[in-house]
Amino acid sequence: MNAADRWLELAVGPFRASWRAATVWSVVFVLMIVGTVAFWPAFRDSDALQDTMELVPAGILQAFGLEDLVSPAGYLKGGLYDVVIPLMFAAAGVVFAASATASEEDAGRLELWLTQPVGRTAVLAGRIAAVMGWLVVLAVVTLLSQLASDAAFDLQVSNARIVATICLCTLLGVLYAGVAVAVAGITGRPGPVLAIGLGAALVGYLVAGLFPLSDVLDSWAWISPWDWALAGEPLWEPTDAWRYLALGGVSAAMLAVGLVAFARRDVRSA
Repeated sequence: MNAADRWLELAVGPFRASWRAATVWSVVFVLMIVGTVAFWPAFRDSDALQDTMELVPAGILQAFGLEDLVSPAGYLKGGLYDVVIPLMFAAAGVVFAASATASEEDAGRLELWLTQPVGRTAVLAGRIAAVMGWLVVLAVVTLLSQLASDAAFDLQVSNARIVATICLCTLLGVLYAGVAVAVAGITGRPGPVLAIGLGAALVGYLVAGLFPLSDVLDSWAWISPWDWALAGEPLWEPTDAWRYLALGGVSAAMLAVGLVAFARRDVRSA
């Protein structure tokens, strides 16, 4: 195997090893999207729904993105893109990252890769590339499922707004995958990777969703990556470039932390 093949295998091997988990995630994304959009005609034609929603406290509706379920964009926001899809991307990113890094180290399988004539940083970089590759695959699956479902059930939202929203959700997943890689680089233990990565995703949602309900905390909602990704209402309005840059910049910083930490510590044996 020449040097180019060895470098390619550093990413292709971990990517190929995750295909079963990626298939399950893909199926879940498709079922969630199709199942949600399939109910759009019933919501669209329900005269009583808006009256019912007016009885619910405004804060509750805002926290769960349910302010406008009878418009196409509002329905997608409340049903999918305020909580469900971004949380699924975040969870997928953390799980893929944990599986490709700390879980492999914990099982002793990472040692074989480290015997190859490449640097330790390159080994982890290849695994990061595999994780990012699967998140891109999930983004494509999500986009195709959403566009097909919209056409099938006559849910009319601008394709550009759909693409932007899914890109932002994907970047949110990349960011929390970066958090998981950073923890994996520092600790090498799957438990802390999953706990901190998934916990950070949940806290991020709670900050973005609940802080705006408080007069005291409202001005601090910006600290959450969820706020950077979705507070600009991407299903309605063009997204500011800084939102993409903020998500990408923090993701890159987290990945860099993981690479540096992994290169400096001893890898645990099985």
